[in-house]
Amino acid sequence: MRDTRGAGNNVEADSGALSGFSVRPRGWPAGQPRRPDADPAAAKRQLEQRIGVLIQAWIDAVAHITFVPGGRAQVRAVLEDSLRRLLAALTAEPFDPAPGYAVGFELVSSRITHPRALGNTITLLGQQLVHQLGISHRQAPARLSALLGQLACGFTEALRNVALSNAEDIGRARLVALREQQANSDRRLQQAMLTERTTGLPNRVRLMTKLAEILAEPAGCPRLGVCLVNLDRFKAVNESLGYDRCDELLRAVAHRLRAVAAQHEAFLAHTGGDEFVFVIERTTSSDDVVKFADLVLRTLCEPFAINDHKIPVSASIGVVERAAGDAEPTELMRAADITLGWAKQRHRGQWAVFDEERYLGELRRHALTADLPAALARGEFTLAYQPLVRLADRRVVGVEALARWQHPRYGMVSPAQFIPLAESTGLIVPIGAHVLELACTRAAAWQRRAGAPFTMSVNLAVAQLRHPGLAATVATTLARTGLSPELLQLEITESVLVGDRDSAVDTLHTLAGTGVQLAIDDFGTGYSSLAYLADLPVHALKLAPGFLRGLDGAGNSNSTILPAIITLSHDLGLTVTAEGVETADQAERLTALRCDLGQGFHLGHPTTPEQITPLTGAG
Repeated sequence: MRDTRGAGNNVEADSGALSGFSVRPRGWPAGQPRRPDADPAAAKRQLEQRIGVLIQAWIDAVAHITFVPGGRAQVRAVLEDSLRRLLAALTAEPFDPAPGYAVGFELVSSRITHPRALGNTITLLGQQLVHQLGISHRQAPARLSALLGQLACGFTEALRNVALSNAEDIGRARLVALREQQANSDRRLQQAMLTERTTGLPNRVRLMTKLAEILAEPAGCPRLGVCLVNLDRFKAVNESLGYDRCDELLRAVAHRLRAVAAQHEAFLAHTGGDEFVFVIERTTSSDDVVKFADLVLRTLCEPFAINDHKIPVSASIGVVERAAGDAEPTELMRAADITLGWAKQRHRGQWAVFDEERYLGELRRHALTADLPAALARGEFTLAYQPLVRLADRRVVGVEALARWQHPRYGMVSPAQFIPLAESTGLIVPIGAHVLELACTRAAAWQRRAGAPFTMSVNLAVAQLRHPGLAATVATTLARTGLSPELLQLEITESVLVGDRDSAVDTLHTLAGTGVQLAIDDFGTGYSSLAYLADLPVHALKLAPGFLRGLDGAGNSNSTILPAIITLSHDLGLTVTAEGVETADQAERLTALRCDLGQGFHLGHPTTPEQITPLTGAG
C-alpha cells in the first residue's frame, strides 16, 4: 500500500503559490495581462471565494451518495484539504502528479468510497477546476488530467485494499477472483467516467483530456481544427418523440458521425444532449475544417428511420482552426461555442468560422453594455454640436446636439456604437433624458446671451417617444433650464409610426402643445411619403443624405425628386433641412432650390460649445 503522507499535505493555495501561473478574474479576456494596479489582497480574496464555490459544488456532488462520520462538516474538511493539495500540486514547479494519488487514497480513508463519488469528482474537477479558479497557464489542463488520473488510481487501489482487508479469511481462489472482479470493476468505472451514456461516445471529460494531450505536444500536431455540431430544433424533436425515441435518434446520429470520424481519422465526442464535437489534427488551414463541416452536414441530411418514422435532422456547426501552440482547451471550446451561435443566427443548417476580430468586437459590445448604467451615473455622456446653417445667407441659426460617450477605457465612443446598446437594454430613456437636460441647459445659456433666436435640435429615440412620461419630461426640463419652448426642436424618425401609429401621433400632438418644434429626421429612409405629414403636427423636414447623391448629374432622379419635395414641403408649411451637405456645389444647388437649412461637413463639423459660441453671435 502506498504511503498517503507526502507532498501536497497542508499546502495553502494562495496567489503567491501560483508560480509560473496566472490567475485571471473571471471574465478577464484570455491573452490580456492583469491590470498593473490590481490589489494582491483583493486577488487573494477572490481566489479564496472561487475555492469556496468549487468546494461547495464538490460537496453537493458526493455528499448525497456517501456516508462520512461527522456529516457534511467532515466532508467539507476532507474535500477542502484535498482541493488545496491538488491546486498546490497543479501549480508546483517542477510538476509531480503523485499528490493526486494521495488525494484519491485519502478520500477512501475518509469513508468517501462509493464509485459514483469518484465519477462525480473526476467530472466536476475536470470541467471546473482550471476555469473556476481562472488558471491561464497553457500546461494547466494537461497537468490536471494527470492529477485526476492519479486520483482515480489512488481511489481504486484504496478500495481494493479495503476489500482485501475485509476478505482475509477468503480462500486464495476466491481472493484471485475478487481481485479480477475488482480490476474489471475498475475498468468499467474508468470507462463510465469517460463515456457518454446514451451513445457510448467519449464525453466532455475525455474530449478535454484529448485536447490537452494534443496541445501539450504541438510539435506532433502543429495545427488542429474543432467542429462543434449542434442538432437544430432538437428540443422540439425531443418533445414530439419522447425521451426513448429521442435517445434512439441520438444513437443513429452518432452511428453516422462515427463513420465520418473513422474515414478522416478524426476524434469524435458526444458532449451531452444534442452536441457532438470533432477534433481534426494536422490541418493546414480553415478550409480543411470547412470541407469537413460540409461533409458532416451532407451526412446528416438524409432522414433517420426511427420506429417507422422518417425524421429529418439538420445541424449547425461552429468551426475553429488554429495553431496548436496558440490554443488552450477551454478557450478553444469557448471559441467553437461562440461560432456555433453565429451559425445559428445566420441560418439553420450552416457552418460559421471563428473570426477573432468579430469576437473582440462582441467582447467590446458586451463590456460597453455592462458599463452603460455606471456611465450614466458618473456623467460620462457629453454632447457635440453640429451647426444648422441658413442657406440663404450662410448664417448659423441653430445646432443639433449629438451624444458622445467619453469611456474611461475605450475613449470617445460614437453614438453608432452605444445607442443600439442603450436601446436594447432600455437605458435609452434615462440617457435620452440626460442628453435633453444637457442640451437645454446649453441652449438656455446661449439664449440669454444671443441677440437672435437660436434653435437647439435634439434627437428622440423610438423608445423615448413611446414612453408615457416623455411629454412631462420635456416640460419639466424646459421649466428647470428656462429655455423657451420654441427654441427646442425634437427630431423623430419615420419608424415611430410603425406599430401603434395612433399612440405615436397622440404623443406628438401633446409635445407640440408644449410649444416645442417637431422635425422628421432622415426623411426618405422610412415611409418615404409626404402624404402622412399632413396628419402630423410637425414643423420641419430633414432630408436624408441620399437625396444629395448625384444632385449635379444630368438626368439623375434626385435632380427631379428633390425640387418637388422642397416645394411640396413648403406648401405644407414645413421648413426643409438638407443633411449630409459635403460640397460647395451641393450647397449652391440647394440654395437655388430654396432649401431652408443645410447641415453637413461642408457647413460645419460636430464640435464643442466653445467653438460654436462665436458663430451664434453670443460670445
